[in-house]
Amino acid sequence: MPPTPAEPSPKGRTERFVLNVAWNWAGVAISLITGFLLSPYLFRKLGPEGYGLWALAFSLSEYYWLLDLGVRSATAKYVAHYWATEEPGKVSEVMSTAVSYSCLIALLMLGLVALIGPYLEMFFHISAQYHEAFRLLLLLTTLGWSLGVVFNLFSAAVEAVQRFDVTNRIAIITTGFRAVLWTGTLYLGYGIVALGVVTVVSQCVMYALNYYYFRKVLPACQVSLQLAGRPMLKQMWRYGIHTFVQTVSTMGLNQGPPILIAHFLPTAFVGFYNLPVRLLQYSVEFIGRLGVVTNVNAAELAARGESERLNKLAVYTNRYCLMIFMPLAILLWTYGSQFFFIWIGSEGARQAAPLVPILLIGYVLGIVAQFSSSMLLLGLGKHQRYAKGLFVEAVLAVTVLWFAVPRWGIIGAAWTCSILMILNRGFFAPWLVSKTLSLSFGQYMGAIYVRPLLAAAPVVAVAYLLRATLLTGANLFHIFAAGAIIGSLYYGLALPFCMDREHRALVLAWLARKRSRLGQSTSVG
Repeated sequence: MPPTPAEPSPKGRTERFVLNVAWNWAGVAISLITGFLLSPYLFRKLGPEGYGLWALAFSLSEYYWLLDLGVRSATAKYVAHYWATEEPGKVSEVMSTAVSYSCLIALLMLGLVALIGPYLEMFFHISAQYHEAFRLLLLLTTLGWSLGVVFNLFSAAVEAVQRFDVTNRIAIITTGFRAVLWTGTLYLGYGIVALGVVTVVSQCVMYALNYYYFRKVLPACQVSLQLAGRPMLKQMWRYGIHTFVQTVSTMGLNQGPPILIAHFLPTAFVGFYNLPVRLLQYSVEFIGRLGVVTNVNAAELAARGESERLNKLAVYTNRYCLMIFMPLAILLWTYGSQFFFIWIGSEGARQAAPLVPILLIGYVLGIVAQFSSSMLLLGLGKHQRYAKGLFVEAVLAVTVLWFAVPRWGIIGAAWTCSILMILNRGFFAPWLVSKTLSLSFGQYMGAIYVRPLLAAAPVVAVAYLLRATLLTGANLFHIFAAGAIIGSLYYGLALPFCMDREHRALVLAWLARKRSRLGQSTSVG
């Protein structure tokens, strides 16, 4: 087990944090690019109903995480904790217990879906021609999940010791591999079942790499049934039960709308709803990667009792999340409709594009600007009330959606989800953080929102002016050019106005090094 310095310098921690975030963003960038390129291709090749079934099968498989009972999050928490306190024996106990439990639930879920899978299709509006394909696809997604619930624990352990460079190299390789397999499968004319097969193949490659690099990063860690113990499992459950409530709630919030839409409306509407949601989820994943780093850093700082740095971590990570995402939010707000008509064609855009501004408000205020709040509470082990709040949000969402979807369709679903995420994750979660860290709620919210939003105001005006005059959104060149202008203007304002002096100096020094290296390579050439 590599030793950890007792008191790392602030600069060293800042550089390590930024490096980890940069690697996470590299991994997410690949996912975003492949999702951007492949989603319209999937939609056109599979057709509206085929794409809807594809989205529905993966929505159902997400519910399997209910059986995890928070073990994966507890694995990251306790591996990070015992790594920081230099207790390698405890790390081995944590991993052995988690792997043993996950193998058991993986076998249980495979058997359960094999038994009840044929009856699930009766709940949805699935055409007769797709019945067999849906059953096979559901089995394939279950197999992929069953392998993932075990092998993703090794990835969690590597992230817990803050080797995000390793996990994101794996993500970049396997995402590219999966994209090639998907493209080839669709190009050759195969359908959703073949697509499910190659997805499982690509997942197996990722899981093999997870285990290989786990052994390289943590060579002293032993994983065996003999080291697993019920006391450790109970300890992990005590922590993880609140994460389990979060998982249940998140499943209801993320997968409830597609499932209820498939119950009340034709399956094609699942795809129409899924397209803008997936676009935002891919984009917000950039922020999610910053939140993951916040989680393990909060656990480390709590283990060392560094409360002042915790307070700074809570403010800066949320502010920077909002600052980083803001140019894309402005672009989607002003050019979202035009983008969807170009991206997926008029048939899908007429249904999907109106959802973009509705969902965007909820994602910006409820997720982007507060994602690190939830991850910080998780890292501190103070996420109990947040989990309950998320559960209440999920119950309300499913209840309201049951009445909203038959009456107002996917527009009603979008408004329901957006409003509830703002109320809970946009206001309740930061209130919990402010109470946990003994901060003023008003000052905490102001420190996060005021500067990024003030910097956005003139850029929004410029974006509307561009759309009305030079760059109307008639083609992708217009949209990308507008995005470049929006990003340049916003970051030009945000760098001096929103960033802490130390962090700004770090970014400028990094840019200077890159410019110097580029100049040297140009001279050599």
